[in-house]
Amino acid sequence: MFVCRPSFRFASCAVFSALLFTACSGDDSATSGFTASATTTETSTGSTGSTTGMTATGEDSTSTTTATATATTDMTTTVGETDATTSTTTSTTTGVDPLCGDGVVNGDEECDDGNEVDTDACTSICLNAVCGDGSVQEGVEACDDGNDDDTDACLSTCEMATCGDAIVQAGVEECDDGNDDDTDSCTNTCINAICGDGLLQEGVEECDDGNMDDTDECPGSCVPAVCGDGFVQEGVDECDDGNMVDTDECLNGCTLAACGDGVVQEGVEDCDDGNMDDTDECVGECVVAVCGDGFVQEGVEACDDGNDIDDDQCSNQCENNAQSFSAMFNAGQDGEAHCPTWNSYRMGLNPGAFTKITLRGSNDLTGVSCTGASADTICANLKSGTATSIACDGRTWRIGNCGSGIEINANGGLCSCTNPGYTVRPCINNNNPNWGGMNSATCNGPSQTLEVICE
Repeated sequence: MFVCRPSFRFASCAVFSALLFTACSGDDSATSGFTASATTTETSTGSTGSTTGMTATGEDSTSTTTATATATTDMTTTVGETDATTSTTTSTTTGVDPLCGDGVVNGDEECDDGNEVDTDACTSICLNAVCGDGSVQEGVEACDDGNDDDTDACLSTCEMATCGDAIVQAGVEECDDGNDDDTDSCTNTCINAICGDGLLQEGVEECDDGNMDDTDECPGSCVPAVCGDGFVQEGVDECDDGNMVDTDECLNGCTLAACGDGVVQEGVEDCDDGNMDDTDECVGECVVAVCGDGFVQEGVEACDDGNDIDDDQCSNQCENNAQSFSAMFNAGQDGEAHCPTWNSYRMGLNPGAFTKITLRGSNDLTGVSCTGASADTICANLKSGTATSIACDGRTWRIGNCGSGIEINANGGLCSCTNPGYTVRPCINNNNPNWGGMNSATCNGPSQTLEVICE
């Protein structure tokens, strides 16, 4: 029984069947044995085919006839009989595609290497391997994804996408400028250049230290830190308010505003003369000097006790309410007549705010003085008559009993005669002119006025 296979290399199974049928329709008496053969060749000239493959056998096998069929391009078939030794008829068929993979390049094939390997120069469908066919040609291509999309992992040139190939790989690279310049807008890692990446972008950044710390010398703006940029540079700026206003809490030198900096802080200071001198017109916490602020304004106030008591040592007009004793003593006469006035003066002293005591007279209009807290102590002890010995301003000041009353001096021992000396003792009551003196003999001295001033 004949079975027609698709792989059989005749033009068609129908042609072969026709040949077989013709051969079998001869003389019955001459068909005790019959062999039919068909051969197809590539040329149109008469190549002889041999009897192969197909045999029909009758009841009688005593004789044999061989038929050879030649198929022409118009699909006709010629059958002839030969003797038992040899009979050959040629059949040729054209216009049929050969099989890919037989190792022979025929028909529409670009190549045929006889294998089914898709990674060599000839694919399994007998086409020359090219970039974009979806098969990676070994040793030639790095990849082949079968498309011409240059933004995926495989380029249209069948090369693997890499940073620096000048093509931006979607979802992987932010940029790709195809160079190795790290100072332009696209870095060598194919990331867009930004402030803080540690790379100095030429023409865009002045510095880039790779961090976003606004307190170092290169803040997050990638511009070198300067006073007035709004960033407090650690160890350099005390403040930075980003403006050039000098009357707010942060000066233009990026220092905190303070009394004494010479700049009047608006809404905070009344004045600021740039010093901490409390005797000029701007005192204390940068307020304008006034009587009663506790600071004696030089050349303007005689005193300033910082209170509103008018009858103490300093009036409310900052004038001294000095308490003084002054009397004229004559040579050769005792001073007993001035003893009541002396005692009245002593009892009327109001210590507590005195800052100066002076002994002077017509013989020395300047006299000698003690200033500061010791002056208040001396005046207080003069009132009470307490024995005193205090060193003050280069002199030793003494208070104590002499004769029938209290003596004060700034030159030596009590009840002593000193020349020159500074002594007042109106109540000595010894009938001698030993009442004291100023820059003169303190016993039997010349006529003069004697003064004691507590202020």
